[in-house]
Amino acid sequence: MTKTEQHQDFQQPQQRQHKRSPLVTKTHQRKPSITSASTHHRIPDKSTQASTSLASLSSFTMSRSWQKYTSRLSLQLDAFLNPSGPLLPHEQQGASKSWVAKLTRSRLARLLLLFYAMFSVMLSFSQLWGWYFSSTPPLDPRFGVAWQPARTYDSDQSYSVMDNMTTGLKMSKLFSKSHYDAVRMTEPYWLKGSEAIDPRDVTLTTAVTLDTWAELERIAERWQGPISATLHIDHQVGRDQLQRIRDAYTTTSRVNNLKLRADIHLVRSAESNPPTVLLSRNVERNVARLFARTEFVCEMPSNLVPATDLRRTFDANRNIFETLLREGDMLVVPIFGFNHQDEREAFTIPYHKERLLESINKNEMGLVDPHWEINQGPTDLDRWRESTSLYAVEHYHYDYEPIVIASKTVQPWCAERFLDRRSACLLSNYLAGGEFWVLPDDFVVQLPASGESQLSDFERVIENRVYAKFYWEQCVHHARQLDALGLWKNARSEHVRKQCSRVIQNWGKGLIGKPE
Repeated sequence: MTKTEQHQDFQQPQQRQHKRSPLVTKTHQRKPSITSASTHHRIPDKSTQASTSLASLSSFTMSRSWQKYTSRLSLQLDAFLNPSGPLLPHEQQGASKSWVAKLTRSRLARLLLLFYAMFSVMLSFSQLWGWYFSSTPPLDPRFGVAWQPARTYDSDQSYSVMDNMTTGLKMSKLFSKSHYDAVRMTEPYWLKGSEAIDPRDVTLTTAVTLDTWAELERIAERWQGPISATLHIDHQVGRDQLQRIRDAYTTTSRVNNLKLRADIHLVRSAESNPPTVLLSRNVERNVARLFARTEFVCEMPSNLVPATDLRRTFDANRNIFETLLREGDMLVVPIFGFNHQDEREAFTIPYHKERLLESINKNEMGLVDPHWEINQGPTDLDRWRESTSLYAVEHYHYDYEPIVIASKTVQPWCAERFLDRRSACLLSNYLAGGEFWVLPDDFVVQLPASGESQLSDFERVIENRVYAKFYWEQCVHHARQLDALGLWKNARSEHVRKQCSRVIQNWGKGLIGKPE
């Protein structure tokens, strides 16, 4: 058979397939499908489509778009919850994937992730809804619309932005030389006087313990003015003892001055029962002065008694005294004590200068300047006898520690490195140019102390040596400050030039080489 014949035989079946009879009987017709409609619909012509209204067209378009987005979202959600697996068998996929990949393809993990996302969205929406539509909470009646918080320690103010700080943090910063455990138990205004205080008055500041509380009551009997006292107690003191102090504060039988004008600041020793160096008496003086509510203060040990009315003298000479104190000067109140105090059982306190001079002439009393013999010292008893006006101390010594009335803000603070050194509270002010002015008609009387001294002999030796170094340090410090301010040849630097000339000349010898 040739190729032509084979080609003809190949085409003949195809031609036979296409040559089907045009007449098809009813028995050979194809039956209608079950799913297809049994009726025939006429295809609408172009004129019918053109007559469709615009509203029906837009509604149809929006429904189709909504169905499109819904179906797309459904597909994506289904693809997220039912991730498709690999098409190849496991043996043709190569190395197995890590557990992280398996976890990301887990249906449970994806369901939890979807639930977390929906919960976060709903929570955020509820919070925003509540914040936007909630009513403003009522303000404290103390705070008006124009109120602004002030950075203040004033106890009479209603609020301070420092109230959020703990007392221990504030006290440790205020008294940085003291240990944190020693000052964190400080409670300012543990007992506060109920009477209003004149800010231009003079506050008597002191420090007492449970043993010397009776001395504070004795001072309050004579001092009819504001008092700021530090009460230092041991951590073992119970509530019963503190309650007795409260009762004595509110029911003083002599002259009920404590509950009216006295502010008591409680200082507890740390529970570790530390030595006395952790909280010095100089720190207690600074605490009492810091929380005094007047412009001027008078620091006085509790075993002293104001014999004359210092507040009346201050009021009578207010213009002169305020000018001196605001310039950095100090008003000295002389101290007088009884001779042979240990042999006496009762003391008659003179309340006038004439009576005092009579006792001095009888050798019953004398001028007391600590670190000096009786009737000796820089206060100068002979000059005080004849004086009727203020006079300046001429023979100052760095151990001089009289009772003074000073400014609360101008006067330097007591050096807290010392356990009990009142002269350190006055040295810095004198070297800075401050003057000591002795009051001619006023004085205080020293009585035997109720409590024993807390300092041992060894601690006193250390304190004396530290104070000698402190004196040199203050000389150089104030000399450099006055020179930097251009006041070295001014009258303001007269004290530091007289007291510290030898110290300044010898300071640094052996440390600084010879000039080239």
